Amino acid sequence: MVETKPLVSAILTTHNRAALLPRALDSMVAQTYENIELIVVDDGSTDATPDVIEKYQDHIAIEYIRNEESKGACRARNIGIEAASGIYVAGLDDDDAWHEKRIAELVEVHSEDVACVTSDTLMVYPNYEAPWHKRKLITLDKLLFTNLVGNQVLVRRNRIQEVGGFDEKLTAAQDYDLWVRLCDRFGPIRNVQKPLQTIYMDREEGRITGQSAYKGYLQFYKKHKHRMNRRQRKYQLYKIRRAQAKGESMAEFVSCVPPFRYWKELKRIGTNTLFS
Repeated sequence: MVETKPLVSAILTTHNRAALLPRALDSMVAQTYENIELIVVDDGSTDATPDVIEKYQDHIAIEYIRNEESKGACRARNIGIEAASGIYVAGLDDDDAWHEKRIAELVEVHSEDVACVTSDTLMVYPNYEAPWHKRKLITLDKLLFTNLVGNQVLVRRNRIQEVGGFDEKLTAAQDYDLWVRLCDRFGPIRNVQKPLQTIYMDREEGRITGQSAYKGYLQFYKKHKHRMNRRQRKYQLYKIRRAQAKGESMAEFVSCVPPFRYWKELKRIGTNTLFS
């Protein structure tokens, strides 16, 4: 029965993605979990987003919150969290999609001894797709090397509020920053080892790249440097230099990359351009 299941606030933040929004909304509506409230925060869209939401509201209950001017993704996410009534909150980006059992399976494995729960992800690129398999339990030690969680979790709303929500001052790595703070306060993050979300990387629009990525990750590094050991700091600085499009040598690779990240880094570099 619905009343036996804790309420989950499903929060979708969007900005000028009217063409993609139905895919994300359809995936929320299709959830098998029986007790969900849908919250859409429109961060000042100037396209047909309000019309898309209106069509859905004719059939399902959606709390629609609109910023007349864009306040940024983090502010939009925090507005959604502030409006939520659920015991849990779960986010979705407007160009991605949940699999139909995502919320049901995340709620099922959640327990008080973990900070939050996430899942493996199906990554869709322009010419191929591949699953992103994550660790079953993501500890703070491993998380301080790199974002092993991704962009979305299911978490108790009061826990996000306790750590201060998304940091609206960061220009990149805002989700990563929140996962670190949650993990530091409440323990490791549990992962359901099957894809329960699809992330579409086949569009460059809205992606943070170049100088913006560099500045944002440098902000993140300075904020969390005190939590990191020497190896974690070296790897984080290595990634920051990489964001600046600086070259890398074999010696730097061996010195800075932790062994558990070798394969990922080698795949990124590519065998044809290895340390050239």
